[in-house]
Amino acid sequence: MSSRGSDWFTDAYTRSPGATDLVTLLGAEHSLGGMVGYEVAETTDRSPEPVAIVQSLTTAYLRNALSVDDASWSAARAAFRNAAEPIGTIESREARLTRLRTLV
Repeated sequence: MSSRGSDWFTDAYTRSPGATDLVTLLGAEHSLGGMVGYEVAETTDRSPEPVAIVQSLTTAYLRNALSVDDASWSAARAAFRNAAEPIGTIESREARLTRLRTLV
């Protein structure tokens, strides 16, 4: 889909002024954006762990963003970063978003 390589997957994060966090899972076969279609086979990953991780992190992020639980996203990030085995990375630009809100 692109001659740039795999970095185009992160465009929504790197090019959006409102995007605050990017989660990257190591060794998982997935793509950003959700389901492509019913009974499709775009991935060969049969492991339920990456799906559970994405579900947990997404829920925590939304709970925080919607002011349901202000501590959920920071707690989920800490648990993700402190996992016994490295499972991925979370890049965060919270300070940048705070500065943008202050300017508006």
